[in-house]
Amino acid sequence: MLKKEISDVLKQIAIFTALVLILPAFLIITTIISNASYFSVFFPLFQVGLLFGAFFMGASLFSVERGQRGMEYMLSLPYSRYQVVGIKILPRLAAVLLFYVVFLILYTSGGEDLVALSFFSFTFIYFSLFLISLSFSASSENFIVLFVSSVFSLFIYLNLLALIFWLAVKAKVDIHFDYIIDLRDFFTTEWNPEIIVWAYFSAFVLLLPLLVCFGLSIKKLDIRPARVYNKRFFKLLAPIFLGGLILSFLFAHWSIITGYSYFYLTENHKLIESTPYSGIKIYDGSKVHKIKGDFGSWWPRPFYEENEYVYDRISDQISSKIVRINMSDYTVEVLYEAPPEKYFRWSMWIHEQTFAFLEYNRNIFDKDKKFFPDKKLVLLDEPSSSVTKISLDDKPLKNHYNLTIFGADRTDGQRFWWLTTWPYKEERNIFKLWEDGKVEHIGKTQKWPFYINGMLLTYSGDEVIINQEKEGKYAPIRRIPNPEGYHFGLSYYFRTKLDDIPTNELYGTKRITLEDQRIGTSFAILDLENFKIEGIGKAKGRMDYYYPGDLYFIEHDPVEPEIRIYKYTDGQVRLFKTFEDFDYRKPENRPFWCRSGIVLRRGKKVKVYAYPDLKEIKFKKL
Repeated sequence: MLKKEISDVLKQIAIFTALVLILPAFLIITTIISNASYFSVFFPLFQVGLLFGAFFMGASLFSVERGQRGMEYMLSLPYSRYQVVGIKILPRLAAVLLFYVVFLILYTSGGEDLVALSFFSFTFIYFSLFLISLSFSASSENFIVLFVSSVFSLFIYLNLLALIFWLAVKAKVDIHFDYIIDLRDFFTTEWNPEIIVWAYFSAFVLLLPLLVCFGLSIKKLDIRPARVYNKRFFKLLAPIFLGGLILSFLFAHWSIITGYSYFYLTENHKLIESTPYSGIKIYDGSKVHKIKGDFGSWWPRPFYEENEYVYDRISDQISSKIVRINMSDYTVEVLYEAPPEKYFRWSMWIHEQTFAFLEYNRNIFDKDKKFFPDKKLVLLDEPSSSVTKISLDDKPLKNHYNLTIFGADRTDGQRFWWLTTWPYKEERNIFKLWEDGKVEHIGKTQKWPFYINGMLLTYSGDEVIINQEKEGKYAPIRRIPNPEGYHFGLSYYFRTKLDDIPTNELYGTKRITLEDQRIGTSFAILDLENFKIEGIGKAKGRMDYYYPGDLYFIEHDPVEPEIRIYKYTDGQVRLFKTFEDFDYRKPENRPFWCRSGIVLRRGKKVKVYAYPDLKEIKFKKL
C-alpha cells in the first residue's frame, strides 16, 4: 500500500513540476510577459503554485479511492484506520517538506527580491493550508467544495490569529490609543522576530483542534456518505476548538514581547517611564501617574528642564513634535508639530527662552550636491509658544549634508546661531546663521567645534585654537599644543542650553589603547585662564562624561560585566561607585544616564540612583 501511495504522490509531483517549468517559458515565448528573465517569472509562479500544491497534497488524501470507488477495498485491508491514514499521509508530508526545501534554496539563491508573498507569510500559509485541507480531506468527495472550504477556513484562521494577537497585547499592557493590526504587513513585509516566535506556536495550537477532530473522526471512517462523517467531525470540533482558542491566547499572552521600558530621572527626582503601546508613566515615589497618548517607542531623553516642566522631542518616520510634560499635574502639551512632509532631527538647542532646530523636507534631497535644499531654521519661543520659520541661504551650504547647531550668541543685539557639518571629507565646516536667513562661512576644524563665553574652539593638527571676534571676523587669540589629540567640551549628552556658563575649565577625552590592548579613554582639563591642558586619568572602555554640577565619568567596559562611575575631585579622577554583575550587552539590561542620576534596568528589575552620592531612590509600584 505504501508503494502505491508513493507512486501516486510521485506522479502528482511530476505533473506539478512540469507545469511550473513550462508555464514561465510559455509566458515569455508568447511575449505575454516581456523584458523579463526566466527566473524572475518562474519564482513567483513557483511560490504561488506551491500553495495550490500544499492544498492538493492535503485534500487528495482519499481522492484516488473515491474516484475509483475503492474506499470499501481500502478499509478492508488488514490495517487499522490510523495505519491506513498514516501510510497515506507520510509520502504527502514528505513531498510538502521537499518542495519547501527547494523553495528555501531558490529563495536564498536570488528569489528573495522576486517573492509574491513575504517569506514569513508564505511559510505560514503553506503549512497551514496543507494541514487545514488535510483535516477536511474526508469531508467531501467534491474537490471544489474542499478547495472553497479550505480557503475560507484559512481566511477565518488568519483573522482569528490577528484577533488573538490584538487581545494578547491589550491584556498584556495598558494601551492608551487605538491599536490596530494591519494584515497587509503580514503579506508584504517581514514581521518582527518577536512576533514570529509566538505566531508559529500559537498558530499551531489554533490548528490542533482541526487535526485532533480529524484523528478522532477518522477512527470510525466507513463507506457511508460524507455527511455522516461531517456530523461526527463538527460535533467534536465545537468544544475542542474553544479549548484551542483559549490555549492559543494563553500562549500568545505568555510569549509576546511588548518591548522594554525606557527611563529618565528628573531633577526633582521623579521617574519617567515610557513603554511601547503604554504611553507614559510618572513615578513620584508613592504613586504612579499615567499619561494617555500615542507615544510609540518614545525613549524619554529630555533636552531641557525648568521648574516643573520637562521638554522633549518625539521624532520618527511619521511625525516630529516637541512636547512639554508638566510634572505637577502630569499632562503633556504639544508645543510644536512639524507638517506631515517635514521632520526635524534629535538635535535641539536653547538660547535664552528660544528653542532652535533645523527642519527638513522628507521628500527632497539633492543627491548630486548632497544636501537638503528645502530646510528651515525653526525658532520656538517657549513662553508664548510662537513659532518663527526662517529659510536659509542655500548657496554656502551646498555639499553639506548634516548640519548641527552647536552655539548661539548676539552681536549688536542681533542673534546668530553656530552651525557645523558632518563632513564627507576630513574637516568640518563652521557657519554663522543669522535670523534673517543669511549664512556666513567662518572656517574649518578637524574636530567638533565648541563655543562658550564668546570663545570659539577649533582644532588643527596638534593644536586647539581659541578664536574670538575682532571687527566682525573671528581670529585666533591662542594656539594651545594638543599632541595627545583631546576633544573638549562641557557635556557629552546634556549641553543643550547655549547661554553663557561661568566656567574656567573644559573637559576632554580621547580614545586610547591600554597595555592589555583593550580600548580605553584618557581624560584631560583645558584651563581657560592659563590656556594649558592637563591630563587627569585613564579608564577602560568607552566613557560618557557630563556636567551636572560635578564632573562624573561613566565607564563601559565591554569585557567585564559591570559599570564603574568615576568622579573628578581634588584634581584627580577617582573611582566613585561600581555596579557589579551588570552585563549591558544583553538587550534586557540597559543603563540610562540622566542629569540627576542613573537608572539601571536589569530585565524587569529597575533601580534608581541619584547624584551627588548615588544613593538608591525607592519608587512604589516600579
